[in-house]
Amino acid sequence: MMLLETKKLSNIYDNNRGLQEASFSLRAGRILALVGGNGAGKSTLIRLLTGQEKQKSGEIIWHKPQAIRYMPDDVDFPSMLTATEILQLLASLKQIGKSEQEDVLRRVALWDVRKQRVKQFSKGMRQRLNLAQSLLGDGSLLILDEPTNGLDPFWIAELKKMMLEEKARGCTVIFSTHLLAFAEEVADDVLVLHEGEILISGDLKEILLQENSTSLENLWLKKLNL
Repeated sequence: MMLLETKKLSNIYDNNRGLQEASFSLRAGRILALVGGNGAGKSTLIRLLTGQEKQKSGEIIWHKPQAIRYMPDDVDFPSMLTATEILQLLASLKQIGKSEQEDVLRRVALWDVRKQRVKQFSKGMRQRLNLAQSLLGDGSLLILDEPTNGLDPFWIAELKKMMLEEKARGCTVIFSTHLLAFAEEVADDVLVLHEGEILISGDLKEILLQENSTSLENLWLKKLNL
C-alpha cells in the first residue's frame, strides 16, 4: 500500500540550501534511508514530513493519516532531570503508562542509570535516551534524524536490530544518515540527496542491480563523478 508521495517538494533557505523539487513515493511497511553529506537536504525533508516546517512549493500526499514517532538529530534535555523524569514528562504528553516507559529504558540499556541526572550522561547515553523517547507509543511511522550520531559500533548494531523489529511489526521507518554502509544494511529503499536534489531514488537492491554497482557507496561516488 502506498503510504506517501511528494511532488516537486521544495523549501530553500536564505543561504540557498534546503530541498529542491523532490519527488518520490514510499510504500508502507518499508525502511527508507535518506543519505547524503552535510547540507544535502536530509534534515529539511524530515522537518517537512514531520510538520516542523511548511514547504514553499510542491505537495506532500499522505495516503493514510499517520501517527508519527520522531527522533530529532539532537535534543537538549534538561540537564538537572533524570532519565526517568524526562521519559515521564514526554510519556504524559502521549498518555503512555509507566510500564512502557520502563520497557524502553531497558531496551536502550539506561535502566540502571535511570535515576542519574542527564548532565552526567555521555553523548552516546543522551542519544540512547533520545532513541528511547522516540520508541514510546505505537505510531505506525517512525522517523529518525541521524540516529547513529554519538553511538558506538555496538549500539549502531543494536539500532539496526530495533529498526528491523519495528519493520517486522508493520511500522514504516524513515531515517537519515551519512553512513552509507549502515543504510545499505538496513534499508529497503533509498533516497540519495546532494545539494538539495535527489540523485537516486527507489528500491535499493534493484538500483544496485540496474546500475551494476557493488555498493551504495560506489554508486554514490559514481553519481558525484568522484
